[in-house]
Amino acid sequence: MLSRLNLARRTLLLATPALLARPAAAQAPAWRPDRPLRLVLPFAPGGFTDILARELAERLSPVLGQSVVVENRAGGGGNIAAEAVVRAAPNGLTLLVATQGVIEISKALFSSLSYDPDTDFVPLGMMAAQPNLLVVGRARFPDQDLAAVLAAAKTREGGLSYGSNGAGSFTHLSMELLRSLTGAPLVHVPYRGSAPMLTDLMAGHIDLAFDGLGTSLPQVTDGGLRAIAVSSARPTSVLPAVPPVAATVPSFDATPWYGVFAATAVPQPVRASLEAAVQSVLKSDSWAKLLRDRQAEPFPGGSAELAGFIAKERETWREVVRKTGTRAD
Repeated sequence: MLSRLNLARRTLLLATPALLARPAAAQAPAWRPDRPLRLVLPFAPGGFTDILARELAERLSPVLGQSVVVENRAGGGGNIAAEAVVRAAPNGLTLLVATQGVIEISKALFSSLSYDPDTDFVPLGMMAAQPNLLVVGRARFPDQDLAAVLAAAKTREGGLSYGSNGAGSFTHLSMELLRSLTGAPLVHVPYRGSAPMLTDLMAGHIDLAFDGLGTSLPQVTDGGLRAIAVSSARPTSVLPAVPPVAATVPSFDATPWYGVFAATAVPQPVRASLEAAVQSVLKSDSWAKLLRDRQAEPFPGGSAELAGFIAKERETWREVVRKTGTRAD
């Protein structure tokens, strides 16, 4: 009798690992969409964000086993696109492609929003970061570095004028951050886009500007403009000899990023599957090559890490908006 009990006990102990492992093996498979997905972005076709979104859609489709389409919903300072994603059915089929403007800054710029950018979105991944260049006209500042340009602003009557892509734009707020950190008298001249701003900068009608690397690099290469700094905390691989603003103003960092977000209302298991799919694309060799070809940098990080980063940046940019009194409505 005793030998039988011992045998039964031994059999149970040997079987226990398999029994414990059985629930894990029986878990439901990762979520997969049963219909096409939409990537909604608040910009018109043709820009850098649109290019990244379409490249992501093409690579994401075979990973998820469904087609992924890009839907451009420009206007309203990004609020139209963001609202569309928040109001969509929380099934993981509608994602938002956005930048700082929507996620970090819009709540300070608009007196009333139909969504809350702080709580309604969860980051799935950052497609890229691409620093802006701080550029000056070569004729006006042929060899001065950033420190000399800031000194000129403080000694010239009326200070220096700077251009931006419009009031409340990231280029505007980036220069206001620089102004607040240095005390340099800088006067804002808003434009409707980079092209007219860069034309005036080369003609000497304004003194300096932050502008996207992709749009200002040709003028720097041709010699009409000089890049005296990059807006990121570290030098960019595209122009490694150009120092970051932080080399002169240590706490400065204004790096534009391009992210993919799901609505918080989407169930967590679905968000986790979407994050895994997005991250598999963003960590691929083909994506790394795309960024190199587009003068952009990778921006690694998972959902939790990126959420913490965004929360920290949000405080900086909203404080800049409050100090400038900028409003978008």
